[in-house]
Amino acid sequence: MSAVILNPTLPTVSRVTWAQPEGGFYVASRAGEFVGYVDTTADGHFIAFDGRSTPVGRYARLAEAKRAAVTANGRRRRTPLHGIDRRLHAAAAASGAIAAVLFAAAGTVVVPYL
Repeated sequence: MSAVILNPTLPTVSRVTWAQPEGGFYVASRAGEFVGYVDTTADGHFIAFDGRSTPVGRYARLAEAKRAAVTANGRRRRTPLHGIDRRLHAAAAASGAIAAVLFAAAGTVVVPYL
C-alpha cells in the first residue's frame, strides 16, 4: 500500500495593480477584480474611493490615497440600519412562507371542485 503525500500550500494573496486610464485617474484591481480608484482634484489633492465607489477620504499624497482605496474594502462599518434590514429580510421570508402555504391550501380546496 502506498500513501500519497500532498504538499499543502498557503493561499496566495494577489497583488494590487494600478492602471491610469487618463491623467489624474488611477484604478486598482486585484486578480482582475475591481478594488477601488483614486481621482485627482483641481487643487492637486487625491480623493480615494473604495470598491463600491464610496469616497474614503481626501489625501495630499497619491501613495496615501492608493493605500486608503485598497484597504477600505476590508474595514466597512455597519450602518445603523443593518439590524432593521435583517429584521425586514426575516419578515419578508416569513411572508413568503405564509403565502406559499396559503397557495397550496387554496389548491387543495379548489382542485376537488374542478
